[in-house]
Amino acid sequence: MALLSIGSTLTVWTMVGMEKIYKNFDGIYYVIVSKTWYDKELIGQGFEIPLPAEYYAAHFPFYPFLINLVSLAGLNHLQSMVIINLLVTALTSIVVFKIWKDNKWGNPWWAVVVWLFWWPRMWGVRSVGSPETLFILEIILSLYFFSKKKYWLSGVAGLLAALTKSPGILLLPAYGIWSIEAFIKTKKISWNIFPVILIAFGLLAVFGIFGLRMGDYLAYFHSGDNIHLQSFPFGIFNSKQAWVGTWWLDDVIWVYLIGAVGIWKAFSKDRVWGWFGMVYGLVLLFVAHRDVTRYALPVVPVVIMGLSELWDKKEVKILLTLAIIPLFFYTVNFLNYNVANIASLAPFL
Repeated sequence: MALLSIGSTLTVWTMVGMEKIYKNFDGIYYVIVSKTWYDKELIGQGFEIPLPAEYYAAHFPFYPFLINLVSLAGLNHLQSMVIINLLVTALTSIVVFKIWKDNKWGNPWWAVVVWLFWWPRMWGVRSVGSPETLFILEIILSLYFFSKKKYWLSGVAGLLAALTKSPGILLLPAYGIWSIEAFIKTKKISWNIFPVILIAFGLLAVFGIFGLRMGDYLAYFHSGDNIHLQSFPFGIFNSKQAWVGTWWLDDVIWVYLIGAVGIWKAFSKDRVWGWFGMVYGLVLLFVAHRDVTRYALPVVPVVIMGLSELWDKKEVKILLTLAIIPLFFYTVNFLNYNVANIASLAPFL
């Protein structure tokens, strides 16, 4: 699994070229955070990207911390940025294989292959600088440990998720709903799950960093047009939204439909995973952003688990294997154009 993950990424790197890989969104923003740690003056002086310093509060600190840590080995920040994603994706492939095998959720090999390739944005996201794969690893580890009643490990994994991306906090309502359901069934309060409160402390730690470095504990909420949640669902179908800008949105319906079916079926396999899928899926309906497939990535493992019987069918395996060809061209095309307009990468090294 790890070799398949690394090999497919290196193939994309060869086709696209490392300069464009480095310039792909949003990795370049996390490098800026890693070099400035949210210092407004350093952000304004050192980089040519015309964005206000407050914008970077939308980019949480754990991935930049890892970039700095890996750079101690002698790599520059851009190299560290993509190496982390390369290695984390390989590790996540192994973790997915083990979890699916332990829980007997169908063929674990095909679960890994589906996760690596067949949610179209995944191949691209794991090939550039991005915290998404790291975030997914933390999410599935937290869910796995919670299901196994290892609540301290679940809480630590969830804490790291909250330090990586803001939706990590959605683990808490999922665990809360699970505990309410358990209380209804057993008439007993599950006090032993209390270590998952660490997830909330992860988010509070992020706000503390913003307060110390930016002078605003709530800087995330003042980061400009970065929080794409609307008051009502399906705002993505308003083409006048700043981050939508098109009425060609047929594919979004399929994202919703496939996701809903997978999440629904996940409940019959594991209630914890099902509740997280439900919470995250409902929040996703309120996201008004054209790149909804990327926003959906953390819930994709739940969908894959819910549809696990599908991946065992011979005809599905054949068709998914053939789909690698258009998925490869899609990924190469996307990464060739999803780049920041940067004249020189020298300040980012």
